[in-house]
Amino acid sequence: MAYDFYGPGWSPTSTGPPAALYDSVNQESGDNGVRSWIQAGLSAKKLVLGLPFYGWSWRLTNPSNHGLFAPANGQGLAGDGSAGYNQIKQYISQNGATKVFNNTAVADYCYSGTTWIGYDDTQSISGKVAYAKAKGLLGYFAWHVGADDNWALSSKGVSNMGSIDKSFFLIK
Repeated sequence: MAYDFYGPGWSPTSTGPPAALYDSVNQESGDNGVRSWIQAGLSAKKLVLGLPFYGWSWRLTNPSNHGLFAPANGQGLAGDGSAGYNQIKQYISQNGATKVFNNTAVADYCYSGTTWIGYDDTQSISGKVAYAKAKGLLGYFAWHVGADDNWALSSKGVSNMGSIDKSFFLIK
């Protein structure tokens, strides 16, 4: 599982990339987890990289400060602050939210007013599947495909597999 590194329920005072491939601030990342398992002796061929098809939202304390690790005070959406990718896409469309891809973290987020949502979009999914291939991992899995938006994330992951064995990915 390479997600839920940050969420408003356990890190309510600042936003954070819920599923960053790289995190230079706190080392909470998919890459750090993969490297740790391999350094501990586990074969890369026994590892799969978990990809979330949902995200977490925060309420920004200052709408002008909206980057990664911006000050926040709890969840930005109703309930526990989580939203499926399809719901996030709808939120972006309905609220004119600004979308940002952070190439350093390989993570996406959007913001509108005081609402900030960290999630994976097609660009980060593409980068993470390429990473899994380059590291020689067994594959990847997605949680949960029911939250995909018209198969956008699933299709991006599959198209990035290229000529590898179809057993490379697992979908839960």
